Amino acid sequence: MRELFKLSEKYGFKAPLASVTPDFNFTTFTRLCNSLNVSPITTAIASELFVELQNIEELTASLDHLAVKTDRKISNLRHHLSLLEKQGLVTTEFITTDPIKKRRGKLFTLTIPKGNMLAAIKDNSTPQDKRMATVPATSVEAINVEQYEHKARYMELQIVRYLVKAMRTNRKDTVAKLSVEIRDSFIEKPIKITARAEQGRLIYLPDMSYYAACVTWLITHIQEQLESDEQIGETFTLPLEPIIALSKDIDVTAASAGGYINNAIAALQRISATTFDMQNFFNQVFPSIIDIEMFYKLFRLEAIVTYKDERGQEKKAAVLQFPRSTILNLVAAIKSQNSLQELLLFSTDVFATNNEIEILFGLWARSHLFTGKQADKIYTWNALREHVAPSSTLNEFKRKFSSLIIANADPTYIAKIHESIKDRITETIGTIHLSGNRKGERIVEYGRATIQGYLINIGYSEEHGSPVLAFRRDMSGLTLKHQIGYNL
Repeated sequence: MRELFKLSEKYGFKAPLASVTPDFNFTTFTRLCNSLNVSPITTAIASELFVELQNIEELTASLDHLAVKTDRKISNLRHHLSLLEKQGLVTTEFITTDPIKKRRGKLFTLTIPKGNMLAAIKDNSTPQDKRMATVPATSVEAINVEQYEHKARYMELQIVRYLVKAMRTNRKDTVAKLSVEIRDSFIEKPIKITARAEQGRLIYLPDMSYYAACVTWLITHIQEQLESDEQIGETFTLPLEPIIALSKDIDVTAASAGGYINNAIAALQRISATTFDMQNFFNQVFPSIIDIEMFYKLFRLEAIVTYKDERGQEKKAAVLQFPRSTILNLVAAIKSQNSLQELLLFSTDVFATNNEIEILFGLWARSHLFTGKQADKIYTWNALREHVAPSSTLNEFKRKFSSLIIANADPTYIAKIHESIKDRITETIGTIHLSGNRKGERIVEYGRATIQGYLINIGYSEEHGSPVLAFRRDMSGLTLKHQIGYNL
């Protein structure tokens, strides 16, 4: 058992400890993490430890010290180090930092496995079925990859339009898998999207404000690279404070607060940990490709780096790897001088609300306004939910959409309440009539509001025998009843 009394005397470090060797190559280490399917969170924590250990001459520190520096719990660090040990990326030994009682403790050392160790790790995987027929390389090469590239880039243009529908809309929801079907007029089969979390919770819809901020930052950065003829890769180091300022619409100085930093890191981790499986995205059959099941990530969080700026103040940055299609799209849009916000159908202002349904409706409305669809339409509550927010429950959707109607109510509206509905009205707020007994959970029965370029009228339809929501564009000054024939 090694005696590391000097660490205790010099720094006050007590076991357990973590360390790296002087010749440790972190780039090789992260590549091995990717190859061995180590989760992005575990890799990020290893990165944080590596950075902090560089500040110690002996490249060794106590987990207690590292927990303080990385703003994590000791148990959390031990957990992820143990996960790395199972993959052969950490070695452990018993040591002591106690010169009196010589209590035994543990030393975790980040390591790069030798060739034989890697072989042993790989041998643990399930062998392939020998009966599986081999596929000639010529068959695979004959696949027209451009078809995939075209679809991948097209999907990038519609990224928010589809993927946001498979994100959590309830902050308290702890679901780790979410599946939705999205119907669109240009496809025969519904698009199937399944969102899966590698660990922890799925991406939460407001997390997308950070994604929008990252892309906004990338636009400026790539423009500068194009002007200076620099080679544009897929991995970028983004300073967190500007990203937070963009996503939350606050001053950069305010973005340095610990709460903002921690929330941003947690959001980036959720985005990175979520994979979207997409099926039936192709709308036609090719000779060699019937369909492609796509496994898509918005980006992969490789590391959180803590550094000192020119003033000596401690700052954090995120190392993010974006899909190739994202970067190609941004480069193409910048070169063609397209309007990027219209091209990508989102901007950070869409997320400037605590109402998740408002976010989804804003994205849905922008998509339809941009594509020229949705001129006149009538929906039931559930039909609108399926189009706008299929991952939400009907009760959640009605409640949060009702809040949106109340906040944007038309003060000149006069409801003509149907006899069958009168007894259901329990509250009137301005010109809006609601049902329900619990405050904060009441639903609009009659009301009118203008939101995202649409005049929305809610009321009872005798033809449907239920409440409906009617949409029209640019209808100011005209009554909806005269235009669509419903007594709302």
